[in-house]
Amino acid sequence: MSNSPVVQYLEAMLNIASPTGQEQAFNTWFIAQMAAVCPHWQVSAHKDSLIFAPATSPTNDTEPAQKPHLCLVGHSDVVPAHFAPRYEAGRLHGSGASDMKGALAAFLQLLKQWGPELEEHYRLSLVVYAREEQTPLVDNGLYHLIDAFPAFFKSIDTAIIGEPTDNTLQLGCVGSIHAELTVKGKACHSARPWNGENAIYKALPLMQKIAGLTPVAHTVFGLTFFDVIQLTESQSQAGRTSLPGWWKGNVNFRFAPIRSESEAWEFLQAQLEVADFGAELTLLDSVPAGRVIKNPCFEALMERFKARGVALEPKQAWTDVAQLTAHGIAAFNFGPGLTAQAHTEDEHILVRDLEDYLHLLHDVLRSPLTHES
Repeated sequence: MSNSPVVQYLEAMLNIASPTGQEQAFNTWFIAQMAAVCPHWQVSAHKDSLIFAPATSPTNDTEPAQKPHLCLVGHSDVVPAHFAPRYEAGRLHGSGASDMKGALAAFLQLLKQWGPELEEHYRLSLVVYAREEQTPLVDNGLYHLIDAFPAFFKSIDTAIIGEPTDNTLQLGCVGSIHAELTVKGKACHSARPWNGENAIYKALPLMQKIAGLTPVAHTVFGLTFFDVIQLTESQSQAGRTSLPGWWKGNVNFRFAPIRSESEAWEFLQAQLEVADFGAELTLLDSVPAGRVIKNPCFEALMERFKARGVALEPKQAWTDVAQLTAHGIAAFNFGPGLTAQAHTEDEHILVRDLEDYLHLLHDVLRSPLTHES
């Protein structure tokens, strides 16, 4: 096992189970660590989500902003079932190692090792929020924090979200729509199929139509995002000896940041033309795509990352960049985790990536931001 402090922080985090909705023990540990690392900061808690900021810059934002406000953002919940962390061949395994406790460990070590130095140039803050994974937007911890502390979020110049990006910098994100397809047949005994209509067979042409849809590329911010329409769930009326009287499927539309949610819904309906197949399409939920909002702080950071050879990529997934940009807050995804490891049963992070991320983040931030940096 590496003896580096950031790895030790991550191992301690991985020892604490924090599945979605059960983040309280992790929060208790994290608050204690921040009290030692940044004793002059205060914590504001709301529905198991946390905001850490200097006591002289409370979340009601009564102090005039003189330095750029840079906010580090990460979620505390994880997807895989908890298992004891272990080190193996340069990898640290643990639930949420890549998504995204690795970034939280790096944020904590960054503040411990270089916090006073960085605070000479920035107004820093840290958001650790709950219930990010596989929850409706209205249950998302960041959603509740933005609602509870609007002035704090309005004061942010740029937010860095530590979602796993393989140490690349990923801009924007695709939006997402979930809709239910319903095809009605007529149930009957399977020995006498002429008395009914098999809803699965009736749905097959529509399934084939969706299967034939290919991803469509869109260039946004100089990066390529893809519109993708896929069936992700399928079920029919139960009964081994009966023709199903109905079939239902979940359609997931991931759309590039060229459309609003309403425009994306209209586009999806036009693409599927479900009425031609005797089907119905019902909107279940949607989240917006993430935009790129530019300001002097954001643009200076982009220049620094590019000068250090960090690749710029599109985020072909949904992240809370979309929530922040929907409120006019500049934000981007940048984390040490491996995208391919997110939500895997034996999740791991490369220790070298974690250490490289920490030092790269410090290198980018160690001097005041200017467009010449």
